[in-house]
Amino acid sequence: MAKIRVHELAVELGLDVKAVLQRLRELGEFVKSPSSTIEAPVARRVRASFGMPAPRPGPPRPSPVRRDHVSPHIDRPDFDPSTPSSRQYGWRSGAVALPHSADLEANISRVRSRYPVLQDHIDALQSLGSQVVYAGFCKQERFQGCAIVHVRFSGAIEAGFGFTREVMIFYSPHEDLQGRTFQAAARELKTTNRSVTPDIFFLWSPDQRLRVKLNDWSRPAKLAIPLLIDDEDELSLITLLRDYIYARDLFYMTTPVHGASFFGRRTLLQSLRDDVFNQQVTGVFGLRKSGKTSILKQLQEELQEDKVVTVLMDLEAFPSPPEDPTDDIVSDLRRRLVEELKVHKLHTRELSQLSERPSILELKNALQVVLKRLHKEGHRILVLLDEIEYLTPADRIDIAEGDMPRVAQFLSALRSVVQESENFTFVLSGLTSAIVEGGRLYGRPNPLFSWAKAVYVKPLEREEADVLASTVGGKMGVQIEPGALEALHEASGGHAYLYRNLSSAVVQHLPTDVFQRTMTRASVLSEISDWKSRVQGNIEEIVQHVKRYYANEAVMLDVLMESTADFKELAASEHVAVRRLKDLGLIQEHDGNFEISVILELV
Repeated sequence: MAKIRVHELAVELGLDVKAVLQRLRELGEFVKSPSSTIEAPVARRVRASFGMPAPRPGPPRPSPVRRDHVSPHIDRPDFDPSTPSSRQYGWRSGAVALPHSADLEANISRVRSRYPVLQDHIDALQSLGSQVVYAGFCKQERFQGCAIVHVRFSGAIEAGFGFTREVMIFYSPHEDLQGRTFQAAARELKTTNRSVTPDIFFLWSPDQRLRVKLNDWSRPAKLAIPLLIDDEDELSLITLLRDYIYARDLFYMTTPVHGASFFGRRTLLQSLRDDVFNQQVTGVFGLRKSGKTSILKQLQEELQEDKVVTVLMDLEAFPSPPEDPTDDIVSDLRRRLVEELKVHKLHTRELSQLSERPSILELKNALQVVLKRLHKEGHRILVLLDEIEYLTPADRIDIAEGDMPRVAQFLSALRSVVQESENFTFVLSGLTSAIVEGGRLYGRPNPLFSWAKAVYVKPLEREEADVLASTVGGKMGVQIEPGALEALHEASGGHAYLYRNLSSAVVQHLPTDVFQRTMTRASVLSEISDWKSRVQGNIEEIVQHVKRYYANEAVMLDVLMESTADFKELAASEHVAVRRLKDLGLIQEHDGNFEISVILELV
């Protein structure tokens, strides 16, 4: 059999190499250094002395990596240092204490009587320092024969695969598993009142095609792992976790994110929440793919528990000026309001009785009556108008004096509802802030000028970006070194889309046949050249939108790229343009000197 180096054996056992060297001396085996090799029989004796089984031959298998730096038992009320398992190294490190609850034992017994395979799963879990902490049957009427079990993994497994909460196992009796059962499991995950991992669950069924079906139905953001383990291989569960969790790429996102996939922007979100309850109308502006729509969706989700009925409208779907989109917007807003209010079982009569294409005034009056009724019950309405630039395309029409006053009339009506009600407001979002910063709008005084507040979605600060990368990486079993975090932020300038895209490019080239994946500064730097060429189109699109919606700022950028001295001279008289460029994250100022941001350097 092949020899093994001392330091390799130490990693396998999850021990400090000094402890292995000392044990070798105690066994009468004298070696010079951690790089020395030892014969296979000697390695077996060392493993046995630490209570670890000898590895079986076959494909790469997980080594019980020591994770002392994680301190897995800290803040773990279920950790019992007096149990033998909690003193073990490897994947058992930070073992969960065996629960002592008569109710839990009775529930486990009931589930086990219906699903005998549960005992095999309990044995496999306990061999890895993990425990079943909840058991019961599905309460959904059509799926009451299905069972729900929650597992708490050992500290080492949690650290290795990014878990911080319980993980659900869904048991189905069906030999031909159907998509509706998968959806029932997903609903159970969403509606549980326990602290459970929201984007991963296990599913067991006697269906011979279980693995194939779950691979087809699940998605990275809602991963269903088939609970198929080898009774004779105590580490097959670790292999299963590796094969599925390492295969995910949670950095790669092409659509807006919210919920478990949303990170950062906490200060901005809290400010927007305050604005909603203070009835402060706000415009959220920023570059393409800076995360504006994600912020609106996350705000919508977080306000659900505060009796806020939210309607999110994407204005890109409507006709753009010079064609007047007002009638379509008013009609769609009425329809969406009725739908959302019905979902919450709230009053809709005045809105429902309107024609499908009401006038602006009819919508306003009906909405005010509904709001008065909702106010008595403590409910609010929030309207989110996304992609607002489609109402103000400066390249096609004069937005100050153009012949389309009904857009201004519609916004004026919304402003009036805010002022005359105590439980209504709206938020705008888009590329251009002209709709709140221009004195006139389509031949009328702009109703939002000097009244609505403009905030900008700037590039992620280093601290925010570090949290995003470390948290998302942890969910994929990737540890990210400080040097790698620094390189990710430096290369992307903190632009949300570019940051995630670069992180994705690096992760895709990390090995998946190991049991401790690490992103280093070197691994980031090795990807940057190819990554830059792949995102050129995205960056050029960002720049083109700046030129389209911020003409004056685009000229200032050209000046800065040609001569920093000329830009500095112009900055004194063009302070609005300079402020906006800084707000957008396109330029930086240091000690009175200006330079373009990393984003523009990528062009």
